[in-house]
Amino acid sequence: METINYESDIIEKQITMSGKDSEEKAKCYNFDEAIDLAGNGWYNIGLLITQSITLLSMGLDLFSFSVVVAFASCDFQLSMVQKSILVSVPFTGPVLTAYAWGYFSDTRGRKKSMTIGMFVSFVMSTLCAFSPNWIVMGVLKLIGTCFCSCAQSASYTLLGESCPGRIKGPYLLVMTSILHLGLPTYMTIAYCVGNLDFFYDLGYISFKPWRLLVLILALPLGLGAVLLHFFFESPKFVLNAGNEKQALEILRKIHKRNGGLEEYSVQHLTLNEEGNIKRKEGSLLESLWQQTAPLFKPPLLRNTVILYYLVFISFSISGSLYVWLPFIAKAFTSPELNHTEGLCAMVELTSSISSVHTTCTSSSTAIELPLVLTVIVSGAFFSSVNVIMSRFALRRKASLIMIYAFAGICCALTTSIPNNIAGLFYFGVFSTSLCMGPLFAYFVDLVPTSFRGMAACLGVMVARISSVAGINLVGPFITSHCSVTFYCLSAFALSGVLVSLLLPADKRKSPTDK
Repeated sequence: METINYESDIIEKQITMSGKDSEEKAKCYNFDEAIDLAGNGWYNIGLLITQSITLLSMGLDLFSFSVVVAFASCDFQLSMVQKSILVSVPFTGPVLTAYAWGYFSDTRGRKKSMTIGMFVSFVMSTLCAFSPNWIVMGVLKLIGTCFCSCAQSASYTLLGESCPGRIKGPYLLVMTSILHLGLPTYMTIAYCVGNLDFFYDLGYISFKPWRLLVLILALPLGLGAVLLHFFFESPKFVLNAGNEKQALEILRKIHKRNGGLEEYSVQHLTLNEEGNIKRKEGSLLESLWQQTAPLFKPPLLRNTVILYYLVFISFSISGSLYVWLPFIAKAFTSPELNHTEGLCAMVELTSSISSVHTTCTSSSTAIELPLVLTVIVSGAFFSSVNVIMSRFALRRKASLIMIYAFAGICCALTTSIPNNIAGLFYFGVFSTSLCMGPLFAYFVDLVPTSFRGMAACLGVMVARISSVAGINLVGPFITSHCSVTFYCLSAFALSGVLVSLLLPADKRKSPTDK
């Protein structure tokens, strides 16, 4: 009898344990818990590398075109008006299509929008190298930048929605640091290719070094499109679309690629996120309104206004920097400059230097070594700072406040110190582009999944408009009212400190985060 009772106790315990196991398996996890259980490993690292390549390729395609126009000006006999039109084309594309990409990303998927964008942009950029005239080149570049512009918003969204919360912030900042390498990358390539001397007659065009430069700069776009095929759609987007089964399958695959040895334990999944909507069937205009209007209504209105204002500050100031830095670096090495006159003397000298080359010669478009070295040092500095910031990714609000305050102080010091080296240093380090990573991380966290792609793409549109505004507003005044211009930029940057105080408080690191 004792043996029978003992065996029955064992059977009862086994039944109880199996009931607990089945209860554990039946537990409904929220998405944050599920993505944390998927782990961090090779999949996340590979996605980080891929998204960094796509972001870098976007930067190369958009911002290197000014160098291409300079090299092609002699071949196409471009006037100043034609040059201005071509240089403005890369900024026009993102403004025209940001809204459409936001809608497509939120309704069709992050990965799909990026794959299409990168592939079409690669094709257009490749064809651009064989343009017979400046009009064809401008049209092809406009189409290409319209497609590749989705990378800046969708890359942050896809990476942020595919990584555990504890590594999301650092990964987004590391990806941003790669974007800062865009300027030194294309300037170095342009310096090497620009010094080549060859000519091939292809009949309707003459294949010269600048066309080779366009082909080289297009390669990262194609590489990004190919690499994206090895990764999955955002599981958070799929879950928000109502496909729990597909989202769980993606999470299982991520878990496996990350090196998970045990079986993925999540069987039921919920988004558990406020502010999302279930899309209703209707016309395209109704769908667009449904996708956009909530961003500009409470409770999202406050965060939308704050983030877009901070984006406007960041890109308008940094846009002005990137335009003037090459000219000031060139003026710094000029023998005509008195090295005790300060930054404004260098700014005034840029006008006389730029007016020297009135004829179309090879030297008038050549990139000089001091300029290349300057942008390499600048890019390395900003990338290093971003990597350091990734160690404090949870302190985004504090980071924004420090960056805007530092930028405001440096803007004021550039003209108040009568020393060219100090002036060039302060001018080189006050860029507000360091805010890019924390700001787009806020888009991932503060905006519900249903509107996240639209919010980020509209942020890109605001960024491009602010860059053009900063360039065109600062340009006419900086040579005639140099000190006043920098003091105004200083006040503008410091206003970012006040607005940043309105953002939600930084989250403290939990004891379980490693």
